[in-house]
Amino acid sequence: MIQAIVYSSTTGSGRYYAEELSRKLAIPAYPAKSCPLSAGFEVVYVGWLMAGKMVGLSAAMKKYNVRVVVPVGMGDPAALTEDVVRSKNGLGADVVVFPLQGRFDIDKLPLPFRLIMGAKNKEIAARLQGKAKKTALNDAEKACLKMAENGRGEPATWDGILKVVEWVKADNNAPDVMRWYEP
Repeated sequence: MIQAIVYSSTTGSGRYYAEELSRKLAIPAYPAKSCPLSAGFEVVYVGWLMAGKMVGLSAAMKKYNVRVVVPVGMGDPAALTEDVVRSKNGLGADVVVFPLQGRFDIDKLPLPFRLIMGAKNKEIAARLQGKAKKTALNDAEKACLKMAENGRGEPATWDGILKVVEWVKADNNAPDVMRWYEP
């Protein structure tokens, strides 16, 4: 049973999603760096993406029983396949993956990441501008293009969190023999 949400955030999206999950599920959310939970707790981990890797996930996996991961990036969540998230983050089939789009603000990133994303944004914008000449961009791609061109922006929608809420509620209500075992 999921007992808490642990998150990392730089531009505020991870924190926003974690707080929304906390509010909708009535379970606590904690920043990964100051989380008071003991080892072994079952958690949802919400973390921002850098080159496909979830920042802070490795440390969370060592300490907690991470059941669900919510990778948050500026790109279209549909383009971030489950297989990519699993392979880049060393996740097994037992961890549920819900990629979401978050906000982006280059000025809130630490200096090394600002420099990297300054160059990367040009690549992202060029790729999406090229795609837009051939076909219509979906809402998430439009939001990503705006973020890449302007260095900041909001996701197409914050509603993706509802799928995570539904899954956690269903999982927390599912009967499980081990949950009721008392030695």
